[in-house]
Amino acid sequence: MIGICSVGIVGLGLLCGLATSAIAETGFVTKRVSGCDYFLIDAPSGYVVAEWYGGHDPYKGEKVVGSFDSFGFLTFFYRSGNVDGRVYIEDYGLDEDDALEKLSEQCN
Repeated sequence: MIGICSVGIVGLGLLCGLATSAIAETGFVTKRVSGCDYFLIDAPSGYVVAEWYGGHDPYKGEKVVGSFDSFGFLTFFYRSGNVDGRVYIEDYGLDEDDALEKLSEQCN
């Protein structure tokens, strides 16, 4: 990708910059607590503790597509990418035990 992105064409350079700055992963909602806006996502980079902030309200077992490697507000895509929702990433890159502990702290 370096060779293509180093071409001196402005449009291509902009496109390459956008392509390398946001890498999407696919994860699955593994835990949802009734009455709590927080949930867990099992992602390739580790477990994610997320708080639902609007749009689609995900359910356990649902496929999630997004960038799982930063804190803050993000938009995730659910199902086949045709439904989105806003979340706040509380923590990421966790093992299952740490993720469950953080979820328990938020939902009690």
